Amino acid sequence: MAEAERRLAEELMLAVTDLQNVTDEVDQAVSERLGLNRTDARCLAYLVARGPLSAGDLAALAGLAPSALTFAVDRLVKAGYAERARDDADRRRVVVKAAERTHRIAAELWGETVEETERQLAKYSPRQLRLLLGFVRDQVDLQRRQVAILRDPPG
Repeated sequence: MAEAERRLAEELMLAVTDLQNVTDEVDQAVSERLGLNRTDARCLAYLVARGPLSAGDLAALAGLAPSALTFAVDRLVKAGYAERARDDADRRRVVVKAAERTHRIAAELWGETVEETERQLAKYSPRQLRLLLGFVRDQVDLQRRQVAILRDPPG
């Protein structure tokens, strides 16, 4: 790798670290605003972003054991942020979904950020967006592997 490319890669890695840190600050502020712990807020964020999820799917996304997820969902339901409901596609299945009020709260908390992000993304070509998407997905996979290693170190 040429010197200029190496410097650019270092800048990008630093920018990713900055993004992770400021995202962590936002997550903390949202947790405090909603009166939730970070784990419950993370579960709620997945429900808002992805829609209704099975308990197993939500546990996998949030990196929680099923028993820990049950307690988190119980707290979210009790606080009025989430609901358990029958799956529209399979009425035998129960899913967890964000309560209607949660979607209104999310729009208040993140609406402007989402709009600004959409404006920023509009500056990029479809090819550039595919490149960015690939990089972000690779980073998500990398971070999930890192979490697994940290929780259960080899050896």
